[in-house]
Amino acid sequence: MAKTWVGLSEAARILGVHPATVRAWADRGDLPSQRTPGGHRRFRRDDLAQWMAHQHSASSMEAQLVVQSAMGRARLEIGAGSMANTEWYQRLDEKARAAMSLHGRRLMDILQRYLASTEGALSEAHLTGLQYGKTIRSQQLSLAQAVEGFFTFNDFILDAMLQMAEVSRPGVAQSDAIRKIYAFTRTVILALIEAYQD
Repeated sequence: MAKTWVGLSEAARILGVHPATVRAWADRGDLPSQRTPGGHRRFRRDDLAQWMAHQHSASSMEAQLVVQSAMGRARLEIGAGSMANTEWYQRLDEKARAAMSLHGRRLMDILQRYLASTEGALSEAHLTGLQYGKTIRSQQLSLAQAVEGFFTFNDFILDAMLQMAEVSRPGVAQSDAIRKIYAFTRTVILALIEAYQD
């Protein structure tokens, strides 16, 4: 029984969350548990493994929805929205616009994989951020304009994340996604700065 069942602290360690979070999930009935005659919670290892697999699957789907929503909005804004009228975008020639579109799609793909917990994605984001920065720099735009352009896309991502939060139950997965979006944004901006320092 000791190998099949674990206590609250061990369940929290396995899931990588605080014991209070595990307790709340169990109280809501989201995570199966049983109580000992003394009132202590016990969790089956198999149930914990299923929970983690389900959470990974759900976060992969949420990541895909966030990225698809952000990409759809970007297409609208580029086509006829406010971004098409910004000074930095109007100064890009056709070749640079095509390159920026490619960099943007690549960044969105990397972000989707990163939100779904793929290792190494931040290194890819850094490299793509360097390419993004070099493309903008080749058009004689300032670093401030490069960052403004990136923040336009970043706003689409954050808006999509906030919309997702409004329709789903807030929890650890969303706060983790927000931290990841911050780390992703930070990585790309530092790469943009690096591209301008060459």
